[in-house]
Amino acid sequence: MHCRFSFSITSLAASTLLAANAPALAQESVRYAIINVGDPGGLGLASARAINNEGIIAGVTVDGLSGNLLAFVWQDGSSHYLPLLVGGYDTQPYDINSAGDVVGFARTAQLAQRAVLWPSTGGIIELGTLGGADSTAYGINTQGHVVGGADFLGTDTNPFIWIDGQMTALGDFGDRGGDAQAINDQDQVVGYASGSEFSGVRAFLWENGELINIGSLLSNRNSYAQDINESEVVAGYAHALDSTARAVIWRNRSIINIHNDSLGPQSFAWALNDLDQVVGGLVIDDLPLVFGAFLYENGGPMVNLHTLVPPRNNWSVLDGAFDINNAGEIVGRGYRINGGSSAYLITPVHPTLTLQGPQPGRAGTLNGLRVTGCTPGARITFYYSTHGGGTLVPGCNHTDGVTLQLDDPIQIGSAVANQNGIATLTRFVPIGARNLGDVLIQAVQQNGCKISQLVVERFE
Repeated sequence: MHCRFSFSITSLAASTLLAANAPALAQESVRYAIINVGDPGGLGLASARAINNEGIIAGVTVDGLSGNLLAFVWQDGSSHYLPLLVGGYDTQPYDINSAGDVVGFARTAQLAQRAVLWPSTGGIIELGTLGGADSTAYGINTQGHVVGGADFLGTDTNPFIWIDGQMTALGDFGDRGGDAQAINDQDQVVGYASGSEFSGVRAFLWENGELINIGSLLSNRNSYAQDINESEVVAGYAHALDSTARAVIWRNRSIINIHNDSLGPQSFAWALNDLDQVVGGLVIDDLPLVFGAFLYENGGPMVNLHTLVPPRNNWSVLDGAFDINNAGEIVGRGYRINGGSSAYLITPVHPTLTLQGPQPGRAGTLNGLRVTGCTPGARITFYYSTHGGGTLVPGCNHTDGVTLQLDDPIQIGSAVANQNGIATLTRFVPIGARNLGDVLIQAVQQNGCKISQLVVERFE
């Protein structure tokens, strides 16, 4: 049961509750909001696979009616399924470009797996194969050029690029086998392929018709390139001497180990953006098997993504971060405390308002809240919750850094900012608030899309 603050608004301009010498506030600085993208299938088996720079997400779920894998697109709180092939079933997305075109695979009525393109204008396009039965599309760039892996007449796959209806093999290192995982807007392609001159597989960069081995951490261990940005920085992973995985990047075609041993024995880099922010998955513990997600930026160290989202959130595990856009928004899959897996959006919050409060921070009395940095005359709305998380602000774009860092926010009240851009509010806080534990408070100026930092308070 929520303990609601009683309703009373009072001007605090001269109130001693907000005096200049007020004690320090109980606050916690948190960079992100985490939004439950949800599970259209309803079975608690959803995952977000990709996000574009406009904040549109491509995900996959298990449909509660058919039991099939179904690709979906989420935008601003609503989602819809992508089409199936005629007579077919399972669909799985892997990438989405700035236009909203999605690529992945769909199964045919004959049970084959085929690379497909879902144009943002609607419909589904089968991309074909290299002569065999199956293919999968993993990446798409702004121009609509697609890469992936496709079978030859045998069972081995080969990396391909698809441009204007034509699928072309990228080649190999002398032994068929591999996939192309990503393509940038310069048509540079990365992935991995097997070779006759070495054991296992190696990460590659393909450009101008040439397949280039970009190396591994050790000469006799595998490496896998997963993404490439516009500066030719590549993210992926490589095996250590004991064949455990280490997240790596290739900069200027030289490999760099970015793994953080303090986070667990293994890591896998899945994606990066044009700011060289890298995300991926962790194995936090081998026995029992525990997964996590990471963010790597500014030369490191790699950090556990779960430590950067609001406290008291409803997520028990974030077990993979699969993509990141240029706004720094991250998508992946996590497990809810009271449910199964769900797709998430982790979005940066950029406060331009400063929230002070509550003062004096005691239950059973009036408490004051104050926000500075507001537009004079604008209405400021104050919210609280006992659970951190994320809630979209109507009329504001989450890609601009304006998202509440609260789950199920409850409105405390609102106030109009004075000529100095200060909005003040008082509320009577019931004695029962002492039993709530940490209370999370945030303020929003909806007209102009401004938000405050998150304040965490425990009432005495």
